[in-house]
Amino acid sequence: MAGEGETSEGALGQNRARKQTAPKSAGGMVEAVHSLKQLLEQDFNKKIEAMKAEFQLVFTKLRDRMAEEVARATAQMAQELSQVRDQLTQVCGELEQTRLQLDTLNKTETQRSSVQTYADAARMTPTSISSQSSSTIRSATPEPVFCTVDTSRVPEDHIGDATPTMIRKTVEQEMRKSSDQPHWRCVAVRAAVRSIKSD
Repeated sequence: MAGEGETSEGALGQNRARKQTAPKSAGGMVEAVHSLKQLLEQDFNKKIEAMKAEFQLVFTKLRDRMAEEVARATAQMAQELSQVRDQLTQVCGELEQTRLQLDTLNKTETQRSSVQTYADAARMTPTSISSQSSSTIRSATPEPVFCTVDTSRVPEDHIGDATPTMIRKTVEQEMRKSSDQPHWRCVAVRAAVRSIKSD
């Protein structure tokens, strides 16, 4: 009986020891989980920071590259605009020269059309003369039709060919050929004293 009592007491002591060590081992598990959690959080934070740094680097590179491309495109556009401006200035200059030439031609043509030449008067038929005269108001003494032949540009060595007689003969020959009037004659030729001598 005594042996049985001792055995029971030993079993109770072991149970008490287990109960006392159980809280200690549970507390160690909590601490281990807590420290593992901290390690995981630290590792996660490090990875996040590394990703942030990498993204920042990529963003900086992209921003610099875009700035370079914008600067290059701006410089190219400025160069093209300068070329277009130069071309526009050149075209404006050419247009101004063309306008001046046209003005000169118009003035020359106006001066030519306002002065009736000898050949123009000689080509006029009686019908055209009467139609022109009928469109204007006639005065009491009608003015005769005349023209002026400018011989100021005739070279000195040909001045002898620019007499009124030679001019009349030349005009008559041309009119007879062009108008198919073999007997066409010039009515009168009179030379101005200051231009050529009368023969």
